[in-house]
Amino acid sequence: MKHQTFEQIDEAAQWAAFSVPEHLSARSIKEPWVGALLIVVAASPLIYPPLAWALVPCFLAVLMLRAAALVGWSDHDDPEPDRWPSLTILLPVYCEPSVIAELARAMRALDYPSPEIVQLVEEDDQETRAVLDFWPYRVLVVPDGKPRTKPRAVNYGLLHTRGEVVVVFDAEDRPAPDQPKRAVARLLADPRRAVVQGVLACDHDGPLVTRLWALEYAVLFRGVLPFLSQCGLPFLLGGTSQYLRRDALMAVGAFDAHNVTEDADLAVRLAGAGYTSSVVLSVTGEEAPVSVTAWVKQRSRWMKGFCQTTLVHGILPRAPRLRDRIALAVQLPVQLICIASHPVGMAVAANDPHRPLAVMLFSGYALSVAVFAVAARRVGRPVRDALALPAYAFLHAIALGIAVVELVVAPSHWAKTAHGLVNPRARERVVAGG
Repeated sequence: MKHQTFEQIDEAAQWAAFSVPEHLSARSIKEPWVGALLIVVAASPLIYPPLAWALVPCFLAVLMLRAAALVGWSDHDDPEPDRWPSLTILLPVYCEPSVIAELARAMRALDYPSPEIVQLVEEDDQETRAVLDFWPYRVLVVPDGKPRTKPRAVNYGLLHTRGEVVVVFDAEDRPAPDQPKRAVARLLADPRRAVVQGVLACDHDGPLVTRLWALEYAVLFRGVLPFLSQCGLPFLLGGTSQYLRRDALMAVGAFDAHNVTEDADLAVRLAGAGYTSSVVLSVTGEEAPVSVTAWVKQRSRWMKGFCQTTLVHGILPRAPRLRDRIALAVQLPVQLICIASHPVGMAVAANDPHRPLAVMLFSGYALSVAVFAVAARRVGRPVRDALALPAYAFLHAIALGIAVVELVVAPSHWAKTAHGLVNPRARERVVAGG
């Protein structure tokens, strides 16, 4: 959009921050301490073991989803359309000058007719703007404003682009060149389909926390999400590589600028509006956290967003079918309950390992370790890393604790994950199964 007036810029910035109706937005949460209290209460039944049986269905539901990763899901290519719809690629960045050159190379490699590629950079991000003189695509400066979040920047970009299909990539993403065509063909195969999610995968090695992050992604994007997609059930989107019909996206109010996991929130709102989703097994390489501190910061933000989404949409999010509501509940509040109850539950089980509850918990651990081991073999990672899953589960509990505190004191704070810390050459590893 050229030659905008100040009034037009201000109007666009306002819409970017408030596009979602208040009752469906995280800004409607007036008493976030209620959510924090609910998480604490969720773990309390395990202090008194007889009450813990009320949580058994939660554990079993999560284990069933995780067990779906034991299946070797296959994929297919959909027929090419008579006309490829116009595609907009939005690239929000913030203080990431070191990744711009590699990002440009990744965009040049994409196979799609004349995509509209737009770099979104914040007005005060001078260090990134300084290196964009050589950026080969369009640059759109997002006016300063609150909340300072990725979804606000993406919403601003939506108002200044034209593509019938929209995809968001993070600054460190390396999507497979054929991904846009495969995803768009899948999107067009069903008129009710609003979004197609690509596979996200760690494309480098690192310390144990990085490798466990990679296995977790393998379980989720190669097992759980394909299972839900095959069953025709809604699933939570990844924060990147999700190909969206613009008309469906705008119909539900685009992204919630006040939710720090805008992808999960959008998935719930799309399902509530009756749209469906699918997965295409085409890989986008991602840079995983390379330290425990970075992992905890990233994961606590995600969990805070899950808490926000649950508080906004309820224990059983609105959807046309009961099974859709249950599927979303298992991925959101049930998942949070399981994480919150984990430390207390394991302590109770270890104190009396012969009780039926303890046997169930330890059996669940054994299944989860097996699932991670299978995922490790499939993606060419060390199988022995799966044995560290118990310690990884405790890290989740720590991250949730931080998320609960932030939910009260800093609900819209975006704990940004630093990128560009891995040498680009180290990211050339082949992602198995991609």
